Parts: sequence; C-alpha cells; structure tokens
Amino acid sequence: MAALAMLAASATAFALVSHFQRTMIDEQTAHIRVLAAEKAGELTARVLTYTAATVDDDVAEAKTHLTGEFLESYSALTADTIIPQAKQGQVETHWEASGSSVITAESDSAMVLVFLRGTTVSAANPAPTYRFSSVRVRVEEYADQWRISQLEPL
Repeated sequence: MAALAMLAASATAFALVSHFQRTMIDEQTAHIRVLAAEKAGELTARVLTYTAATVDDDVAEAKTHLTGEFLESYSALTADTIIPQAKQGQVETHWEASGSSVITAESDSAMVLVFLRGTTVSAANPAPTYRFSSVRVRVEEYADQWRISQLEPL
C-alpha cells in the first residue's frame, strides 16, 4: 500500500512539474509573440521612413536595427538609389505600422506580417501620395535588442 501511495505521489508530482514547465513555456512564447509583433512594426516603419534633409542620418540610424544579409542589401540599395534620389528629388516618406501579426515565433526570433500605411511627398509631387503595404519581416533578438534580418514586400 505504501508503494502505491508513493507511486501516486510521484505521478502527481511529475504531472505538476510537467504542467508548470508547459505553462512557463507558453507564457514565455506569448510574451515573445507580443514583443516581436510590436518591435517588427516599429522597426519596419523606422527603417522605411526618411526625409531629404536627413536621409544620411535616417539611413545610418536604420542600419543599427538591421542584421545579416538584409543589412548588406539595405546598405547597397540606400547608397546606390534611395539617398541620391531622396536628395535630388527632395523626397520625404513617412511610414507607420497599422497592424502586425506573428506568423511564427521562437525564443529569440519571429516572422511577422506587418501592415503599413505611409505618405510620400517630393519636389515634383508636393501633394502627399498615400500608400498602403504589407511586408513579411523576420526579427531576431541580440542582447535585448530586436533587429530586422529579412524584409519581404508582399
């Protein structure tokens, strides 16, 4: 009888520990999902926003939020196209995230669908042009800082 009681106590303890571990993992994943969705939207809007007068600084600041191959391709695109066109055409573009949804999440990264709305003005078109876009963004956490490692227009 004592062996049966010991077995029941062990099974109960195992079940409680297992439940506690799953609950902790679920809570951590939920927290990561919320944080990743928020950061992906915020960072995407920041990376895509610039003004002609501050485009060099805007791009330099944006690069601090990027990593990997995306940082390399962004650097090339901005140096070859965005910065010269912004300065020459007096282009200003402002984006904000209107929503985001996590596609997948891990402990230090997530793939997020970000919905954007933005305006663009230029010397040639001083009236604002309103734009809407959706992008798939991969964010990764490094030393408590989230960075974009992939941005794919949809």
